[in-house]
Amino acid sequence: MEEKYYSIGEVAKLTNISIQTLRYYDQIDLFKPSHVDQKSNYRYYKESQLYYLDIIKSLKFIGTSLEEIKAAQQFTPAQLLAFLEQQESVIESRINQLYDIQQSLFKTKKQMEEQLAINVINEVYIKTEEEERILTIQTKDLTPNYIPNTYYSSLMKTLEMENSFLSSRYGCIYPFVKSDSLDDIHYSHIFTPLLTNRYFAKLPADMDVTTIPAGRYVCIAFIFTKEAYLKQYQKLYTYIEDNHLHVAPYVYEIFMPSNYSPNKEDEFIVDLKVQLL
Repeated sequence: MEEKYYSIGEVAKLTNISIQTLRYYDQIDLFKPSHVDQKSNYRYYKESQLYYLDIIKSLKFIGTSLEEIKAAQQFTPAQLLAFLEQQESVIESRINQLYDIQQSLFKTKKQMEEQLAINVINEVYIKTEEEERILTIQTKDLTPNYIPNTYYSSLMKTLEMENSFLSSRYGCIYPFVKSDSLDDIHYSHIFTPLLTNRYFAKLPADMDVTTIPAGRYVCIAFIFTKEAYLKQYQKLYTYIEDNHLHVAPYVYEIFMPSNYSPNKEDEFIVDLKVQLL
């Protein structure tokens, strides 16, 4: 069967590789034309060559250097098999990384949608929530009046060591009790939502991966100030007591930025929620 030939321009269109790149591949002996017209100096490629160009494109896409690809062209079949298996591992790692990024974007989007859906400020409302994985750290003698940054830094450091993604949200957990001042509120845990389903191989003794359970929650949202915090918590507590609601014995406090611009002054929305039982 007669072999079909393509000009360099035709190969460029078929493979979406620029003419300049094909000429460079020729210069470095990575992918040479099958025939060069001595008079016109036009390059022509066999149809069967395009298969090798696809391999070059695929390897280059995952970050394999041209030097490595060129060296692999000289490998024995056994060496080439080992090389391709190594590249396959790179691809698998890249796929897992992209999946984590996709999960992170999906959950961040969902968090922002939930934040935008809060259309009641300073008033008690009830909402249904899905289960949410969180990374927690145990605390001692902390109140809304005083939270050292070391706790947040520890959570962030652990996520970075596990190659996980950071959330813009943080929160605290504390007992649902009558409080006359912020000093009556004592945090048991500080947490941050997890944006992927990544397994944590090893955690410090004071940390754990757990969940905020799915269910219906009694909530109140407000712009954070210390004065507003106590007032809104008391409003939530009074609502639950006056309506004789059966609730879980702890409060989830969620801090979320009200804007994401580094040029604007920091402002946070706090969402306090207690699960209905």
